[in-house]
Amino acid sequence: MLTRPRSTGGRQASDEAYATAGDPPSKRRILDAALRLFARKGIDAVTVREIAAEAGYTNPALFKFFATKDALALHLFESCYLQLFDSLHTAAADGLPFDERLSAILAVFVSALERDPEAFLFVQDRLREIWPRVSRQTRRKSILALIRSILQQGVREGAVDATLPLDLLVAAFTGTLQQFARMLYFGDFKGPARDWSPALETILRRLVQP
Repeated sequence: MLTRPRSTGGRQASDEAYATAGDPPSKRRILDAALRLFARKGIDAVTVREIAAEAGYTNPALFKFFATKDALALHLFESCYLQLFDSLHTAAADGLPFDERLSAILAVFVSALERDPEAFLFVQDRLREIWPRVSRQTRRKSILALIRSILQQGVREGAVDATLPLDLLVAAFTGTLQQFARMLYFGDFKGPARDWSPALETILRRLVQP
């Protein structure tokens, strides 16, 4: 199993979407510990005992806030996912031209990677597994649908290849970002994500351009 030393860039768990102002320190530490372990090892490979030990507590401390490990994982996923969607939706607002919306998507992606790479990877790697269990409200906020609509706009503006299947373009676009995130996290790319942003944007535009 690949592991990576924790790197938070000086953030505190309370700064993240999965911790609210009313959460006690013990809950914040449990959320932070669980996210790190889930991102590194996957949900099934992590035990309640590991989460509690990583957070510096015993098992009962976790069950005080979440009935099961799966309930904890679902809470983390929805919180991290909604933060990412809202950031993307705000940055790539309707009314902007395609070129600006594509640049905005990449800027949010880079920012998310630098702010909390574990949260980004957890959402991307567990999307298929957890998405069927998310709330109806969360289901209305689809990142893939947002990117698809942006690429559709690109087709209308002549900036995206209209001869290629749109769903395939969405897969190529998101897959490139996801794989870069994993490789950066595990050290295959050196330096902060922002250093790779210009090259990433060039590659993404080449993927979709006519």
